[in-house]
Amino acid sequence: MPKINKPKKLVKNKIAKKTKKPVSRALTKTKPTKNPQAYFQCMSACCKGKISPKKISQVAHECKTNALAINAQMSAQKAQAVKKIKEGYAKLGKGLSEFIKSK
Repeated sequence: MPKINKPKKLVKNKIAKKTKKPVSRALTKTKPTKNPQAYFQCMSACCKGKISPKKISQVAHECKTNALAINAQMSAQKAQAVKKIKEGYAKLGKGLSEFIKSK
């Protein structure tokens, strides 16, 4: 039987892909750095209170995206509580000093 040669496929020249020029760092948006400590503090604080209207996944997403802002709000509340306690102890100290002087 005669051997039939199949036509060879022609290989087209490969077109070189254009490379992107590196964008300067000043023009790119800077991503916020990940802060796992802030995330876990946020999750801890949110889970100590009641989270029943929200699902845990919603709370986790909020903490992941806004952990630093949420922690700042909570620390502001804590700072106010500390200030009130400090004022209370100052009043208590003054009262005790007057009580001791009166004896």
